[in-house]
Amino acid sequence: MFCEKCGAENPDDAKFCSGCGMRIQKGIVKSNGKDMFLALLISFILIGLGIAYAGNRKKGIVLFVVGFVFSILGIGISICSVIGILIWVYGLYETYNEVKIANGVSNPNLVEDIKGMENPKKIGCCIAILVILLIALAGISGALSPKTSDIVSKTSDYDSGLSKSDVSSSSSSYSSSDSGKHSSSSNGHDVSSHYEGEYGSSDTYGTVYKDGSVESHQTGHTDYGDYRVDSYMDSSGNIHGTIDVGGKTYHVNT
Repeated sequence: MFCEKCGAENPDDAKFCSGCGMRIQKGIVKSNGKDMFLALLISFILIGLGIAYAGNRKKGIVLFVVGFVFSILGIGISICSVIGILIWVYGLYETYNEVKIANGVSNPNLVEDIKGMENPKKIGCCIAILVILLIALAGISGALSPKTSDIVSKTSDYDSGLSKSDVSSSSSSYSSSDSGKHSSSSNGHDVSSHYEGEYGSSDTYGTVYKDGSVESHQTGHTDYGDYRVDSYMDSSGNIHGTIDVGGKTYHVNT
């Protein structure tokens, strides 16, 4: 037997609803009642298909297709990923409503239903909603955060050492110096360079050793924030170093 007010399932001999406390009117029995947990689990995994399970197949399938398309596009386009996440959240909310309607509640109201629940169920429901919102916020934050590959691609033109003619053609300024002074650490000489351009700025300094090895340190600023690169290339061409960007450190070994 299902409650006319909140749609909760109750034993056939129950006099009051276990979900909202309302007196149960006899005769409101639905043999095809839909399971709320199962419907929400389906929509949690497959966007909107819990709606189809609840009986509204057209809405469920349309939401699934639209959500799937935006999720695929979101792999390369951040805003599409955000839209896909919002569709996922909306699909869960609509799944709740459609299950309530399928179980005999003509005008479902999530907030009122939560207020009418017993404390254990109310707490569980609030925790579930909070988890869903946290997952959505984490996904949106991840989609909008700059990717390390984007930063590397933006800065690779001057990380590799542009010539003066290359830089001048892109309305940038570049200066370098080779002091010719021997490094205090070994038999080499110090070099340094400064770059200013449309992607940001950087300062590079290091030491070129007589055995062909190179030690380099670069600090810079781009549209995505500050970064630091510390690297060392031995005489065999092997490169070891670290990249600090966005509060994270990446280790490089080639």
